[in-house]
Amino acid sequence: MHGFKIPSFFSVPMSSGRDSGKLGVILVLIMAIVISIVIFNGFIPDHRGIDQDVYIPDYPAGEFIEYVSDGDTFKTVEGDTIRMLGINTEETGMPHASAAKHRLEELLNSGEIRLVRDVEDEDMYGRLLRYVWAGDVFVNLEMVREGYAHVYVIEPNVKYWEDLKAAEREAIDGKKELWQPSSFNVIITELEPVQGSGADGLSRELVTFRNNGTATIDMSDWTVKDEGTHIYHFGTLSLAPGQSVTLASGTGTDTVTRVFWQSDSSIWNNDGDVCFLRDENGLLVDGWRYDPVDGQYVWIKY
Repeated sequence: MHGFKIPSFFSVPMSSGRDSGKLGVILVLIMAIVISIVIFNGFIPDHRGIDQDVYIPDYPAGEFIEYVSDGDTFKTVEGDTIRMLGINTEETGMPHASAAKHRLEELLNSGEIRLVRDVEDEDMYGRLLRYVWAGDVFVNLEMVREGYAHVYVIEPNVKYWEDLKAAEREAIDGKKELWQPSSFNVIITELEPVQGSGADGLSRELVTFRNNGTATIDMSDWTVKDEGTHIYHFGTLSLAPGQSVTLASGTGTDTVTRVFWQSDSSIWNNDGDVCFLRDENGLLVDGWRYDPVDGQYVWIKY
């Protein structure tokens, strides 16, 4: 039989009769003290027997989620708001937002919930940053693989970067959800993120679109979106064949060739970002990612 080994400094001489009874009491008290010290100092593993970065709620899967806010955020019955790491879905009111929220609700009911953290515990809004498993389903990755979310990895939380990118490529190749292509032939010809801030910098931070088709295109209600949550909605605008329109990040008066985001802060990140152009139905017209490599930007088309 294996158990705790009492150190030699706890040894006492053996005797018989009443002394033996006293000895038994003493040994029980010593064992209780040792066990208490061990537990108090945290040497006994967590009762779940798992890594401290993994949390399994003491609730059935369907009872742990209080409500789902959108395709990448939900609130638990314990009062925590969970922002799922590595992904981003469309904001409420956009064409794919409702479908993403509904799919997340389904996936979260796939089985026992596990929440796994990366380097950072929470974001600036106090939301817990987590990878989520429901049973055997890696929910973050599945949302990307099915096309409801695109990859949105922010250092230092890069634990599943490669897996998420592979899942995104599968969704792109399959033209799933966010990656359904539009029939309009408008392309991004220039995107210029600018170092610095202020009105001058924002006026030079821009993205340009050109109509490569043979017919005039009505771009009213089209959207431009970055990797995060910045969204621009075109107003009434028609683009003739071969004509271009430039979207500047700062403030100004719109014309037929230049429109303004009317932002007082930078839109495009200098350390890499994504530009999505979508038509009024949310279909992808054009999309590019850029990343800095050796002092220059490398562009990848979606």
